[in-house]
Amino acid sequence: MNDRSDEDICRELELETGKIDGTWRPILGSVLLSLATVLCFMAAISGTELGDRQLVSNMSRAYGLMGALILAVLAVILLRQPPEARDPQWQPDQPGLRFDSVILYTRAGCHLCHQALDTLLLHSEFLTAISEVDIDSDPELVERFGNLVPVVVIDGRERFRGQVNVLLLRRLIDATLPHTLLQ
Repeated sequence: MNDRSDEDICRELELETGKIDGTWRPILGSVLLSLATVLCFMAAISGTELGDRQLVSNMSRAYGLMGALILAVLAVILLRQPPEARDPQWQPDQPGLRFDSVILYTRAGCHLCHQALDTLLLHSEFLTAISEVDIDSDPELVERFGNLVPVVVIDGRERFRGQVNVLLLRRLIDATLPHTLLQ
């Protein structure tokens, strides 16, 4: 099993790639996406009046929708994984399943949870079965995780919160021996 801490692996990754990404990207991306949704909603429900004011109302609605679109595009840019994390040709040094358990804690309507599941499924040939747990069904889990989902727990250790860092996941896969080599 891998005995290095997640922070050490992240630091090593940052030195290799020259990129230093903290937790601000998914947080800011989520905030911008929320603002875009609110702005779009406000523009959609703004009432129109008769006469000259109708033109002003339609213009403000158009500017509101344009602002929402710009915020949504910025949010998507922030929430995307880096290009090296989207490499479809990536393979670990040694093939085979790793880890004894992978649990993904989610909530209904959570876009980051869907993204995390997609990321884990892209690496499913190296992971054991992914157990998905909806925290809304358990008040204790809601209190424990709240709005911090998705949370990925691998072999009893919390590895990711808010977003799955693909590069770190690949490092964990590479650094862990496959089950076939452990026997």
